[in-house]
Amino acid sequence: MMTPSTVRDYLRERGRAPLTDVALHFDAGEDAVRAALGLWIAKGKVRALAAGAGCSKAGTCGCACKVEEIFEWVGERQLAS
Repeated sequence: MMTPSTVRDYLRERGRAPLTDVALHFDAGEDAVRAALGLWIAKGKVRALAAGAGCSKAGTCGCACKVEEIFEWVGERQLAS
């Protein structure tokens, strides 16, 4: 079950992750994950990184490739035990 706390724990353990990976992990929609991450961004614990690798033309070429949203935990890290 995805809650803001479970998203926090997931990202804190991994350090950074693409939005699609987080959504896949929790079997949740990207908008729901983005909302949970927005809570942590507002608290200064998560930041959105510059767009990840996609098409070299950054989506302006009309191809089907998608620029990946990547989020990074910037609060204290919790390593897996």
